[in-house]
Order: sequence, then structure tokens, then C-alpha cells
Amino acid sequence: MGQIHLDTCERMRELFSAALDGELSELDDARLEAHLAMCAGCRAYADTTAAAARLVRAAPLEDLDMQIVVPGRRLAVARRLQVTAAAAAVVATAGLSVALGTLTGPSATHEHRATPSAKLRFPDQELRMLERASQTARSHPRLAL
Repeated sequence: MGQIHLDTCERMRELFSAALDGELSELDDARLEAHLAMCAGCRAYADTTAAAARLVRAAPLEDLDMQIVVPGRRLAVARRLQVTAAAAAVVATAGLSVALGTLTGPSATHEHRATPSAKLRFPDQELRMLERASQTARSHPRLAL
């Protein structure tokens, strides 16, 4: 008998997860049972996973002390706008840095073309500025709008 490939075991473990929820077809159930009969590792996984599922299902439901609120659509639109504005700022900063480095720098020689970082004047300062802006946005989300 040949060795069982790890991708086969991974697929069988996915099937076992579906079997725990009663979502497995008859064909896949037969495949899973045949594999479990041959593979001790997957059998151990199945036993442990089934025991964990039983424990979770038997646990009592918890009452929450706070209300869970799903953010409204306006907040999602505002968040998308923030991400788009941040991306545009990064692109504009990078483009401006390249353009200014190219326009005000010395004439382009073969040596300058070999080093792409020579076109950026102060890349470390730009990175620090972007990091500070992202930290401000995280600590003060209303200021980021």
C-alpha cells in the first residue's frame, strides 16, 4: 500500500469538519470513512475534533452585558473614503518625490540610473511622516476623516 499524501489528509480533515455539521454527501462520507480506516493521524484528529465539538455544543450560551452594534452603511462608506484618500496620498507623495528628484537632480547619467534610490531625496523622512500619520489615524479615528 502506498503512502498517504498530506494534501489528502488535509482534504479529509476538511470533509470531517463538514461531517460534524451534517453537511457531507454520501460519496464524501464514504471517502472519509475509508480514509479514517487507513490513516491513524486523521483518526486521532477526528476523535479530538469531535470531542471539542461536543464540548462547545454542550456549553451554555452566555448572556452579554453589552449590546453588539453592527456599523451602519455611512461608517463603511467613510472608512472606504479614508482608505482611498490614504492610498492617493501615498501615490501622490511617491510620484512627487520621484518627479522632484528627477527634475532638480543632476543630469541623468548611467551611474544614476543604476541606483533607483538616488531619485528619492529623503525616503526615510517620508516613511517617518507616513508612520506618524497612520499612528495619528489609529489613535484619533475622527481626525483621520
